[in-house]
Amino acid sequence: MNTLFGIWDTIQIRLFPVIEEEIQTELTIKEKQFVEVVSLMDIGKHMRAYSWCRIGRRKCNRAKILKAFIAKAVYNLPTTKILMEYLNSSRTLRTLCGWERKADIPSESTFSRAFAEFSKGRLSEMIFEAMVKEHLGDKLVGHISGDSTAIEAREKALRKVKAEKKSKKRGRPFKGPVQAIETKRLDLQLKRSLEENLEDLPKFCDFGGKRDSKGNKYSWQGYKLHICVADGDVPISAILTSASLHDSQAAIPLAQMTNERVINCYDLY
Repeated sequence: MNTLFGIWDTIQIRLFPVIEEEIQTELTIKEKQFVEVVSLMDIGKHMRAYSWCRIGRRKCNRAKILKAFIAKAVYNLPTTKILMEYLNSSRTLRTLCGWERKADIPSESTFSRAFAEFSKGRLSEMIFEAMVKEHLGDKLVGHISGDSTAIEAREKALRKVKAEKKSKKRGRPFKGPVQAIETKRLDLQLKRSLEENLEDLPKFCDFGGKRDSKGNKYSWQGYKLHICVADGDVPISAILTSASLHDSQAAIPLAQMTNERVINCYDLY
């Protein structure tokens, strides 16, 4: 934890003045947040797989596009089109991402292709895991707290096939061979690896329901983010699943993922 705070102090005392002198303007609060996130992520060492391999047409710089997607999250911009409009209007943010001119900003289709590449290569998960192991991997964490939150999506929910209901007959049950009881997912998770458990969890868009801190029930369409945090609300592990999945179904995979990254005393879900 102390390492993280030391990095933030270094960014505020040394990095911000250098950047403001270079771009000749004072950074806003959001622009400072963007610089902090990019500095902590150290994205340069993760971009080798996305560099141009000198075959075919030269790719747009994927590191700059990744910075733009980080800005989209920091500024809470809903669409890539709005992100591009903001980059065109803000010279400071455009420069921080790496583009000097408006004409250098890639097209919307290029942003979409780059996002598909990042998603397929699970780039965000790799960066997140590397950050946790670098700053907290050799430290003892007191406790891990797990919970979930709703992630709303605009896409259409997957249509489920309703299972046929078995009709129950009256009277004594038939004395035949004993039917095998279906093994529950929680029992299977105890015997499987993290990769197998993650593969088994549903990840399609669905409807979900949850009670808030005041006891009011609400529903949404989309996904559910299961996350574990350490002391000081530092995120350690996270899994994105369908909104309909119960929190207990993701507890064991979260614990397995957390155990690979940090050493902690106990878990609380």
